[in-house]
Amino acid sequence: MRRPVRSVVLVHGAWHGSWCWARVVPLLERLGFAVRAVDLPSTGIDPPPAADLSADAAEVRRVIEETAGEVLVCGHSYGGMVISHPAVGAHPRVAHLAYVCAFVPERGQSLLAIGDGKPAPWITVDARGMTLPDLGQAAELLYGDCDPETRTWAIGRLRSQPAAPFAEPVADPAWLRTRSTYIVCTQDRVMPLELQRGLFAARTGSVLELEAGHSPFLSRPAELAQRLAGCASGLSPDSR
Repeated sequence: MRRPVRSVVLVHGAWHGSWCWARVVPLLERLGFAVRAVDLPSTGIDPPPAADLSADAAEVRRVIEETAGEVLVCGHSYGGMVISHPAVGAHPRVAHLAYVCAFVPERGQSLLAIGDGKPAPWITVDARGMTLPDLGQAAELLYGDCDPETRTWAIGRLRSQPAAPFAEPVADPAWLRTRSTYIVCTQDRVMPLELQRGLFAARTGSVLELEAGHSPFLSRPAELAQRLAGCASGLSPDSR
């Protein structure tokens, strides 16, 4: 029988960093969890040439291996691709995956393939192949239910990300065998609700909803922390 899950690893989405979880981490710690928020190498100030999805997954796996006991791994948006990678989600101590308005790939799918092979129209791509959201639209799309001060704070911390991670497929997604929960954000202006509730949620073992936009870690941190704690406490010893 598995031991109780007392550790949580948080994986940010595209263009963000561990900073985006700053409001959630102390709330989970107060609930008794040991918490680590990862900085993915593909979203650093100067990402290495090999900054792809596999490199991001390898970094999350490294953090998991430094974390004690059974682990709940949470991925936001692009982070859903990372936690679906077998290097992360199939780790023997990962007991549960939580997808927060995140991508949930089918076998052999990349993020771009889910999006019909091209980036969303509000994503800019420069001559070097680096991507960034259109900063003129980011406030409404990414942080639509956040206060103005939080919007400004978050937009100022966004970093470019190579296109390579979005094009790399996940051959054998971990949600096929690791217990998973999808957290639908009902006010999301980035991830359509029909995609969250329909396609993605159908691939996980359970579904929760949160009345929030695309960045609930900033707009609804307490509610998100409670849902993540519920995922951890609701674990059973069997696997999906």
